[in-house]
Amino acid sequence: MWRPYHRPIKLNSLLLSHRADERLDAARRESTSRRTLKALNERANGWPAFSPGSMNAWLLFVTTKAPNWRDAFLTWPEGPLTLGEPHEGFFYPDPLGFWAEVRRWAVELFRRHQPTWAAPEALTLTALLHIGEEPERLQRALDLLDPRTVLFLDEPSWERSGLTVSRRQPHSIVDPHRPGQVYEGFWGQHGDIVVGKSPQHPSTHNLYRATDMLEFLRAAPLPDGV
Repeated sequence: MWRPYHRPIKLNSLLLSHRADERLDAARRESTSRRTLKALNERANGWPAFSPGSMNAWLLFVTTKAPNWRDAFLTWPEGPLTLGEPHEGFFYPDPLGFWAEVRRWAVELFRRHQPTWAAPEALTLTALLHIGEEPERLQRALDLLDPRTVLFLDEPSWERSGLTVSRRQPHSIVDPHRPGQVYEGFWGQHGDIVVGKSPQHPSTHNLYRATDMLEFLRAAPLPDGV
């Protein structure tokens, strides 16, 4: 079971800044510090498998889906959370195109306040958490990463989260292949964190138009303090 290690240590406060650009700059500077890396790795000890990301992720994706996107012949790049660079798992060439869609979504969710960022910058501040049958993993991730935007990728992960969301703005997209089929999502706030539930999962990208999903992603409100 994942139990973040909470030994008191003074870390660069900008690593968890509300501003994404400050987080990125701090992560790149601190990535050469063995002391910082050791402390952060101890805190993240036991981070769930198949959950790539950075140790100061500003953006957190949450899903319950089993990793059925794995390729039969390609080994998943196991490794700790990163600092100052994207996790290798985000570039896994899975047959479903799941990770390609995740990369695209991450860039779009940063675009409103960091319009010049591409995948290297956005993914350096992104994590994806598989909660499986352990919904308590979410609170541990929130405590560890202190993300500013959290997007649930499926209904079960959202329902199990137990989060309360205010200022909820519904957002729906239609299935381009089945007339009358509509998928529901929303954006809102949990305290000072922007929280959303996607209308569809990235692995089902054949069930929505790319333009409709981009419209949903671009509707995300800006977190306080960015």
